[in-house]
Amino acid sequence: MAIPWASSRALPPNQPLVINSISVQGTNLVLSTAIPAGLEQVTLEMRPTLDARWKPARSLKAPANGGQAIFTLQKPGDMQFFRLKVTAPVESAGAVSDEMSYVTIAPLGPDPAAAATADIGSAERAAVFHFKGMVDGSDHILITRDGALWQHAHWDWPQGAVAVNRARWDPRQKNYLTTAGSAKFLSESYSLEAVSLEVLNGRDVVALERTNNALVVHLNDTPNGAGEYDFKIHFRPAGVEPAKSGTSAAARLKIAAQIDGSDCLKITATEATWRHKNWGWPEYVWMNDVQWWPQQTNVLQNADTEVFLPPSVDLSTARIISRKGRDLSTMWAEKDAVWVWFADNPNGSDWYEMELSFGP
Repeated sequence: MAIPWASSRALPPNQPLVINSISVQGTNLVLSTAIPAGLEQVTLEMRPTLDARWKPARSLKAPANGGQAIFTLQKPGDMQFFRLKVTAPVESAGAVSDEMSYVTIAPLGPDPAAAATADIGSAERAAVFHFKGMVDGSDHILITRDGALWQHAHWDWPQGAVAVNRARWDPRQKNYLTTAGSAKFLSESYSLEAVSLEVLNGRDVVALERTNNALVVHLNDTPNGAGEYDFKIHFRPAGVEPAKSGTSAAARLKIAAQIDGSDCLKITATEATWRHKNWGWPEYVWMNDVQWWPQQTNVLQNADTEVFLPPSVDLSTARIISRKGRDLSTMWAEKDAVWVWFADNPNGSDWYEMELSFGP
């Protein structure tokens, strides 16, 4: 889980001194750093608040020719800010890296609001990730069992902090959100596959994507300015996995279009429905060999001369084989439908392609 490199001070621009990732391994916090050549010693410093004094946490001998240095320490019990401090030979100056922060919250668990209701259902047994905050552009949150990592792509970072389960999180600091001590951010008793999204407020794209042992939350706000978002991700108990039929025809579906703004495509066994949200309608839309003009008719029947998928395909087996485009293209599959999201936040439009495979 790499965090984009930050700039550093008092070093050549092509040789940054940075903490480029934070991750959790068991009860340890692991920080991967990039060290320029020509230094003697590098020290990881930490402090719990912005006005506290820096204290050394670990020191290592700097790589002679520069390169990667790994710091491993016990996972702190509360929020910490980290930076690197290096000493150099007497003829050159030392340096201090930019700061990176680490935020802790309680492990994800059942939603207190759901638990207060009289209707006892699966949603109450689910763990919840409740997000509230402003979004301006393209952002991704990678959720694993160890924590959540914010990755920014286009336009501006959120102005100020967002909230996750009422905990304050400032993603502009490239924060890594996790738990204190040995507790998992998301315990093994909850599934990373069987999840549901509940959007309470948001003017544009909130989309989920399954990936290896993780869940990606895509936030894409294409209108001008920043928009307010409020959503919940419900992680159902482990063992409650997405239903699959067990048999499916092998098939491929290539979706291509010129995208300017944000669009959502819902695919079922009988049809595809294009929902346009912001900016210009898509152009030159193809579903395999079938050309489509969604602005003229936003429903494409999977029949006659416009068949784009065989009828015996199990939609829940959909996987992304390849994708192309400068911003968001993602997919979410369930038993009865596949949702495909495109969002192009930079100015103008761009050509997008996504190829899906179905079956074993």
